[in-house]
Amino acid sequence: MVSFNFMLRSQRASTSSTQESPQDGADPKSPIDKPLDVVFLQDTTGSQGPYIRSARKAIHNICDKISASGHLSTDLIRFGLIAFRDHPPQDHTYVTKEFGFTSDINVMQKNLAGLIATGGGDGPEAQTAALAAALNMEWAENALKMVILITDSPPHGIGEARDGFSESPDQNDPLELARQMAEKGITLFVIACEPRLSQYKNAVDFYTALTQITSGKMFPLLMADKLGDYIVGTAIETMETEKLIGEFEQVILDDVYTKAMPMEDVAQNLQAFMEQRGVKIKTMEVENVYNETETTRQNVAYWEGAKKVKHARRMVSPSKIQRMKAQFVGEDSRNHSHSFEAQGSTLSHASRIVHSSVSRNSKVTPTGMVSNKTGTFTPHASYK
Repeated sequence: MVSFNFMLRSQRASTSSTQESPQDGADPKSPIDKPLDVVFLQDTTGSQGPYIRSARKAIHNICDKISASGHLSTDLIRFGLIAFRDHPPQDHTYVTKEFGFTSDINVMQKNLAGLIATGGGDGPEAQTAALAAALNMEWAENALKMVILITDSPPHGIGEARDGFSESPDQNDPLELARQMAEKGITLFVIACEPRLSQYKNAVDFYTALTQITSGKMFPLLMADKLGDYIVGTAIETMETEKLIGEFEQVILDDVYTKAMPMEDVAQNLQAFMEQRGVKIKTMEVENVYNETETTRQNVAYWEGAKKVKHARRMVSPSKIQRMKAQFVGEDSRNHSHSFEAQGSTLSHASRIVHSSVSRNSKVTPTGMVSNKTGTFTPHASYK
């Protein structure tokens, strides 16, 4: 009965929406009517040379594969690039170096080719400055928006031992930036260059939470030449998910705002309906290389739920176990598996659709209320 009711309301919402703007959310593989804006945030400190070269080589392949997927023609894809290092006195070259959007693949390759991996300073770098710059880029109003952060270190201020700053030097809080991205419909992906990133005590849990705020993901990367596969997979999965958001958004908002249903219940209803309808989504899956405990999972929840970094720092308890599984630590054991194939709809897919729909249509006020176009309400405890 839940799936049937969801279906009826979904069809009404889609019919109403189609009268203004034709869309076909029923098939996530059908072409979308939106351009795609992808911004790379590329760490250019000393260890990043292999990843910069890999990104440059992958650009043509990325465009070809996205176009071949049938979702989008090459001329509707724009790339942006923001290189970052660190703040003085840790680095005196630059904090960020920003390149505008371009649809010319050769220009993007030239921009990447001009980046030199050097410098740095302490462990953490200027990721927060890069996130702020990405948020303020000239995104196309109706574009699908993706930010891909490629790095092997955390930002300043999250409590790492080798941090030369107690908080972000530019006064930007990365958790606040992530929520602003979510409101603008920007999905953040972090490609974690391993095994260096997991050597920090907080980085893995922090980045996992940061991406979840925007309905994105963090992927561990142990071999630089796999970078292109990761980017293609995340882009196509994002486009397929966007089709489903377009179809179900109004029903989701009605359940969350009008009926005050917990988001977990809305996601379960959506997943049941998509499963009944046989919806499949091409999904990027990467083998989990990390050891996880109840402590690490709780840390992710603290980071994701905190208003600011300083609030979460008082709560997190760094895990005492080695974060990377033993079989992935040695130089000869770094071929972790990854796949990109159509999967039946899962609760994870449904939760991402629900979270994205709500994030783009709500704003948490200082009093803890959630507001949307129709007013405010106190969210269910599971939604806070």
